[in-house]
Amino acid sequence: MTNQPVPPADARAIEEVLNRVAYLLDAREYDRLGEVFAPEVFFDNPGRLTARGLDDVIAAFRAIATPAVSHHITNVVVGGVDDDTAECNSKALALRAGGEVTAAIYRDTVTRTDAGWRISARRISPLG
Repeated sequence: MTNQPVPPADARAIEEVLNRVAYLLDAREYDRLGEVFAPEVFFDNPGRLTARGLDDVIAAFRAIATPAVSHHITNVVVGGVDDDTAECNSKALALRAGGEVTAAIYRDTVTRTDAGWRISARRISPLG
């Protein structure tokens, strides 16, 4: 991950996008994922979901038979690559329907677009 400083307003906007993903997934509002993911997004959660492009990501989430009940994003660290790109690391906890809690590390690349910051790549590394 890079360590170039990110202006505070951009860092806050990026964190807002990362947090909004959890709310959209928990509400099953998959048609709104364009508010947080770039059209060309690459999403990789090994063994669970791998997709390229926003339409494929939306279809993949719709196909999950038992989606998590609640997602929680914590410990967000934002590092700038350039004025329009940042890399983020965060921890994630997901509550499953049976009460199991899973943990992961999210490695996101976010890109500034005309519509604001969007996640252009998400790579998930399960923990435990």
